[in-house]
Amino acid sequence: MDELRLPAGASARERGRAHGEHFRARIGEIAAIRTALVVEQGRCETEDEVMQAARAHLPVLEGFDRALHDELLGIAEGAAADPASIVVLNHYTDLKDVPPIRDGRNEDEDCSALAAQTPDGPLFGQTWDMHGSVEPYVCMLHVPEHEGRPEAWLFTITGCLALAGMNAAGVGVCINNLKSHDARVGVVWPALVRRMLAEGNAEAALHVLRTAPMSSGHHYLFGDGARVYGVETSGERKEVVLDAAWTEGPAYLHTNHCLSPAVEAVSWVGATSTTHARYEWLERSLRERPIASRRDAWERLGSHDGYPASVCTHLAGPERPHAMKTCGGLILDPNRRELWACHGCVHEAEPIVYRFGAGA
Repeated sequence: MDELRLPAGASARERGRAHGEHFRARIGEIAAIRTALVVEQGRCETEDEVMQAARAHLPVLEGFDRALHDELLGIAEGAAADPASIVVLNHYTDLKDVPPIRDGRNEDEDCSALAAQTPDGPLFGQTWDMHGSVEPYVCMLHVPEHEGRPEAWLFTITGCLALAGMNAAGVGVCINNLKSHDARVGVVWPALVRRMLAEGNAEAALHVLRTAPMSSGHHYLFGDGARVYGVETSGERKEVVLDAAWTEGPAYLHTNHCLSPAVEAVSWVGATSTTHARYEWLERSLRERPIASRRDAWERLGSHDGYPASVCTHLAGPERPHAMKTCGGLILDPNRRELWACHGCVHEAEPIVYRFGAGA
């Protein structure tokens, strides 16, 4: 899997510029793909309308976290791109909901997440399922410690601030997409993941999430070595659906439908989504056999049982390049400060291990 280590001692703008320059060609490609898909699947009828909607998010990001705003602008500068196109690249799933859509065309993102206390210790992780045309752009991004924010490894795509990841304090964040009827202009959600990973413990990350100006729906699964949280959001609502100490032995899973009635009331599930089938398989799997290890969790995230409605699935192909596909996966181990990650299909894939400090 491609990886990029951002320079130590650099300013936020310089970190972004290094990212943009390194992946310039690929950033331009995936920004164009995602802009076209927002036009095709969302309410915006032209590229100009998409850019206008994206640009409206920049002042919100600046007010939320100036450093991450500057880093995004640096990515645009390094990639010789319009900052609005970098917002589209980052905020793709939410932009398809703003203004809210209700016609069921928005159906290309379907991740699965789980958390468990195991004999190996606590762990949580996810598949990252998205339009198959994004798979070539998956990468790992290393951010050095800077300005009081801990070192972090990020699972992401070229040009994107973060999709998921863990910091050197053992705080990790995973995500699932939810689709909201109450979507609005808000914080670019990968910047929210990065901001949560700037904290030293999960409780502080929860405060960041609770106070952030949301745009559309997501489920955030995050924790540290002591505690784990699951929070469902829409454009205007936030509900904690998991709040547990690892000593309580939580076994938890989430796909792409709401567990909270309050968030469900303003959310919807795409007509072709496999969310309920994946949830039922994972629920049955956990009931029949608790997760025994990191390897066991990895293999369940890579399951092809019930294909094509399986946890790891591959509906995209030459004739349907933008259909849903498992484009990567990761397991976060907060006690060992390790990430397991892969690019593409998780089924029978051997993960790459990422660590912090001198061994990183």
